[in-house]
Amino acid sequence: MNTATATATATVAPEARPTAPAPVFMDGGGPDGAEGEAVDALVQRVLAPLPRRDQRRGGESYIRGLLAATGRTSMRAVAARTGIPADVQRLNHLVSGSTWPWRPLRDALAEHMLALAPPAAWVVHTATTPRTGRTGVGTDYFADPRTGRPLNAQRAVGLWAATTRGGYPVDWHLRLTTRWLDDLRLRRQAGIPEDAVVVDEAEAGLALLLTAARATGPAQPPVLLDARQAGAGRVAGRLAAAGIPYLLRISASQLLAPLGPDGRPVGTLATARQLAAGRPAGRWSRVPAPGPTGVREVARLACRAADAPPGPRQRQVLLAQKDPNSRQDAAYWLTDLVDTPVAALVRLAATPARVARDVTRTGRRVGLYDFEGPTFAGWHRHITLASAAHAAALLARGRSEVGPRSLIHVV
Repeated sequence: MNTATATATATVAPEARPTAPAPVFMDGGGPDGAEGEAVDALVQRVLAPLPRRDQRRGGESYIRGLLAATGRTSMRAVAARTGIPADVQRLNHLVSGSTWPWRPLRDALAEHMLALAPPAAWVVHTATTPRTGRTGVGTDYFADPRTGRPLNAQRAVGLWAATTRGGYPVDWHLRLTTRWLDDLRLRRQAGIPEDAVVVDEAEAGLALLLTAARATGPAQPPVLLDARQAGAGRVAGRLAAAGIPYLLRISASQLLAPLGPDGRPVGTLATARQLAAGRPAGRWSRVPAPGPTGVREVARLACRAADAPPGPRQRQVLLAQKDPNSRQDAAYWLTDLVDTPVAALVRLAATPARVARDVTRTGRRVGLYDFEGPTFAGWHRHITLASAAHAAALLARGRSEVGPRSLIHVV
């Protein structure tokens, strides 16, 4: 799958990384029983494409070092597990100075995990990681997703598989701005490929998803993606053409054409907020949902995105949700799962929050977002090995009590 999305967005504060002790998996071992064997098999499968034995040995030390590290991940913390001082330099060279291609390892990880834990849904997750300096590859000023203010940060788009065991990353895109792509000196120093261009999060997520879909076959699970800044009609059209069902987060100002029972437009174009506001209070449903209140008020209305591309017209539904205790807390989704019960759509819409919890619970602990090196390839090598550590931790902890698949089977 080639690197080229974002219903789930997060700001990853370095100081927020959990410091609870992590399990230490010794070389050739791991947790007891089937989970330990699964972790060992994953490490061997992921590292098999490396051409040299010393690279495979270093890759295993790096993955297991990430699993054993506590606090913020540094190369010293990763190497501390071996007890060999020279391993700090050796592992740093493995990621930042070596030339091994990271793509075959990422493909091997995805193939291995998709077979063990097939996705019940795809989630495009965007993480914005604050940085103190400006030398880390991709670092620039981005809008803080919480405040909207400029934030010196790295931004990464990940395609995550949501499964019964939890979420795990399948592929990645590092957001590069004109600061990195137009400055020939920076571009050369970072080793940024010639074909790299500026793309937004939704476009990056689509590219990751469409590549993954080609590898997983025709029966695709639904994708959850943030289209609030991208034009929902265009995104939906591309997904429909690829045969991928979707539940897109849309803005309150997204223009929609309301549809009658026969599927034909009725009335005039309206925003998602206006369309939901026109729904009589008695026709909103109260549906159990994750969150402090445990319930959401939900309306489902037949519609079609006004910015849909030319071609066959899709049947779509607006799913409007609001907190009964806070009328300002509203969310709008556009989906082609028109025959899916409302309660199932609400549960499906909660999947990105579950993935975000896996980012906090496991992804940060294994250092997914801790790389601040200066090179493009170094970032991709680190995040590939960190993704393997995340997957290993997921396998080691076994099945979660309630997984996304149980929420989506009814779709």
